[in-house]
Amino acid sequence: MPRKKTNPYFDEIKAGLEEALIWAQKEQGSVTMRDVELPDPPRPITARQIASIRKNRVRASQRVFAGIINASVQTVHAWEQGRGRPSGPALRLLRLLEKRPDLIRELSRK
Repeated sequence: MPRKKTNPYFDEIKAGLEEALIWAQKEQGSVTMRDVELPDPPRPITARQIASIRKNRVRASQRVFAGIINASVQTVHAWEQGRGRPSGPALRLLRLLEKRPDLIRELSRK
């Protein structure tokens, strides 16, 4: 019997809902390392990938993109030229926007 195709976002949504249930069921309101599985660190990203995310996935100018992700235009320009590399939260955000460019709308709301 052929395997059914699943929506690529289904597993992520399911995991998020399961995590939310754990949080909601905690009496103290705090979550420990026993309660959640932390994601792996994001893979490094190339200058070309960053430019592609901005241009093709998010469809924003460097200035608009920088403002939305709370970075300077110079930083975004340096990333796209290969003179700088995003790390930590910036890298995780870029990888998230690569998968879910629609999140840019949430980030850009006033």
